[in-house]
Amino acid sequence: MIIRQFGRAIQNYFRSQGDPELEDIVISTGAMAPAYEPVQGDLNLFWWWSFGNLDDSPERFLDDYLDRVSVRPDIILCPSETTEKEAQQAGFETIRFPLGTYAFEPLGFDRSGIGYAGTLGHKISKKEEMMLGPYRDSPNFESVSHFRFPEELNCWYNTKKVTLGMHKEGQKSWGMVNNRVFETLASGTPLILKKHDNLSNVLGFEYPYQVSSGDELRDTMQEFRQRSDQSIRSEFNDFSRKVREQHNYRRRVDCLFREIS
Repeated sequence: MIIRQFGRAIQNYFRSQGDPELEDIVISTGAMAPAYEPVQGDLNLFWWWSFGNLDDSPERFLDDYLDRVSVRPDIILCPSETTEKEAQQAGFETIRFPLGTYAFEPLGFDRSGIGYAGTLGHKISKKEEMMLGPYRDSPNFESVSHFRFPEELNCWYNTKKVTLGMHKEGQKSWGMVNNRVFETLASGTPLILKKHDNLSNVLGFEYPYQVSSGDELRDTMQEFRQRSDQSIRSEFNDFSRKVREQHNYRRRVDCLFREIS
């Protein structure tokens, strides 16, 4: 889903701006073969937002990546201040490049039920149980499982009264914010998120609906249930506007090409 959104933003940049004539630029990402075995380009970039099997020991990731990668990147795209410092200490030129969103927006659908803005089994079981346990067996609970295109996922978000979200340990410890946060908020959908100390810093605004315990989760869920749809829609449409303005991949792409030109 990340690559589809970013790729569309690249395509639209070319349509509107034309070929920047920077020769062959290769951007690799993730934590599997495409990241470790990129094509050699005139300029190779690595977009660091995943940790793969090293999520339980994310402090090892950059060293592991550099030991295994077949084409050393010229620049590392960093989603947080902490990753940027780490890459610079390793001798790399860097560009600050968080995840973002493209094609997510409020649609005005009627909303009901609880959604999980994530993939079951991707987070540690204790964290998953705290956030999902009270609701997972509810008939109005549903998790993301089968969408291929941003428009499909945006429609799904727009049908939910509220969603639950978490970060992987690597993302949290390195100050990153995952793609589901940007997508969910851009769609105007309420999100109750496991507390992340760097969230507001990355978003650029305070986001209040973060919880540290099951009791806080239940209290926050009850708060949403007691509020009017109009009140929720007004608040989260404002969050949507901020995310779509500040964290749109088209804006990210414009910044990227300015930096490497």
